[in-house]
Amino acid sequence: MKKKSIIAIILLICILLFAACQKTNNTPLLSSMSMKASMEHLNYKEFKDAYAQGEESWISEEQFTEVKSLLTSNSSHKTYELVKFDNGEMILVEFATTPQNGEYKVQGIKIIPDDMKDFFIH
Repeated sequence: MKKKSIIAIILLICILLFAACQKTNNTPLLSSMSMKASMEHLNYKEFKDAYAQGEESWISEEQFTEVKSLLTSNSSHKTYELVKFDNGEMILVEFATTPQNGEYKVQGIKIIPDDMKDFFIH
């Protein structure tokens, strides 16, 4: 009986260690929260690390400080996806996650007006 208990405890410890070592999924929400935390701590290098390679130069350290001044203690994070069609039309899709499993579901869709399309072109 003692041997089975020891094996069960060792197995449980292994499972817990395996679960703890799993890499966290990098979601838009986690990236956004990480970016905000970097700004709150005035960590420009960490802030730039949140950007895709080749895109990190879009903001200078001075601009970083200026954007940092806009932060407040409370913030909300929303996840959007821009869908561009071959005919030039665009829609902005808002997503929400389900609390049960973190699955993304469409929460809303907005058609992008012609006068706003330039805003979304990189």
